[in-house]
Amino acid sequence: MDFENVHQVDLTLIGAKSVSFTLMVGAKQTKLDSDLVEKLMAHSSSVQLVKLKSSGKDALDFALAYYLGRAVLADPTAYFHIVSKDGGFDPLIDHLRARHIHVYRHASCAELTFTWPGKKAAVSDPILEKIVVKKVAAKKAAKKTVAKKVAKKAVGKIDSEETWMERVLKDFKEHPKAQPKKRKALIAKIANLIKKKVDGPEVQGVIDRMAKVGKLSFDAEDVPKYHL
Repeated sequence: MDFENVHQVDLTLIGAKSVSFTLMVGAKQTKLDSDLVEKLMAHSSSVQLVKLKSSGKDALDFALAYYLGRAVLADPTAYFHIVSKDGGFDPLIDHLRARHIHVYRHASCAELTFTWPGKKAAVSDPILEKIVVKKVAAKKAAKKTVAKKVAKKAVGKIDSEETWMERVLKDFKEHPKAQPKKRKALIAKIANLIKKKVDGPEVQGVIDRMAKVGKLSFDAEDVPKYHL
């Protein structure tokens, strides 16, 4: 929580939940309200108070990002909630969520989506549970299907690169004097042999595969060397 930006702290959200709360306090915030201190002490096992020693532009924001990174590293599958009105965190949040990290920003504690203490749990519905189980199973099956398609496509790509590489190596062995002396000429030669565009990913894929199996290298001046 960005205490420089949001001053209303509500720790009732912790309750019996497995929630860790980090309060980020700026260097110029030298005093804490006694009521807040009591709240922090009541949940001391779940609360971490971080007080910056020096101030600067966006200093607390950088510190918050650092502690968020540490928390993500400790448990990448957890859910992380930033309490701050500062929209400057949103690009970082988008970046992390694109990498399947569960991060959200809330302008106040009231916007947090935890289940609050004292609320009764919903009554279990057997029919609804069956529907949920079926949906989960369907999602898992769909993921497996997608994974198989991706794997099949990847294998096909490898097979194509192997075939193209063999075609290129065969030509270079049969015509050693015609082997390209510059990278640009090599790219054009490979593109012509495999019938692909010179700026296409297929050509670079063949070059990478030749280098990987030890058939091609480049010297300090980027001149291709063939090991056929």
